Amino acid sequence: MSTVPGNEKHDVKPEARTVFIGAQPSVLCGPELAVGDAAPDFELWQYVDQTPCLINRELLLGYQMPVLFCCLHSVDTRVGAIQARKFEQLLSRFDHEVAAFLVSSDLPFTQNRYATKESLSFLSVASDYRASFGRAFGVYLPEWMFLTRSVIVTDAAATIQHIDIVTEFTDEPDYGSAINALAELL
Repeated sequence: MSTVPGNEKHDVKPEARTVFIGAQPSVLCGPELAVGDAAPDFELWQYVDQTPCLINRELLLGYQMPVLFCCLHSVDTRVGAIQARKFEQLLSRFDHEVAAFLVSSDLPFTQNRYATKESLSFLSVASDYRASFGRAFGVYLPEWMFLTRSVIVTDAAATIQHIDIVTEFTDEPDYGSAINALAELL
């Protein structure tokens, strides 16, 4: 298996997993995680009141609750905005009994602008501009340098209970399956 071109310094080897951006196939890099796997170590960033805050596996374990990662490449795209709004609406039924992150490849200031504009209450923005999360969870497109559309649910022990990687980049995820996975954990 060869190293992904342009990522030799990271020694990232792609799995045989492909998503389509229009008609163009793109290979995801990182492990192919499945239900029952432990969530890998990762780093996501938030900037709250101009203070950087790290989100990682250790923090998830401290939450002692299910976690949803709503992943997309940018909040400034039509489908990304639809996905974020839909999950924000669906998560209201859990009334903060789950931790939910809107994970994108956007810089934190872009996410903060979006969160303020949309008045997000149930989704907390988390930036993967360094690609740590995407590579760890196998949802990163190295040739495009951003996340693919996906949804991941973990339980309170940070074990993956649901994973949905959307194979056509412009399609929306299966909202119902993710919400049902969360409901089963409560």
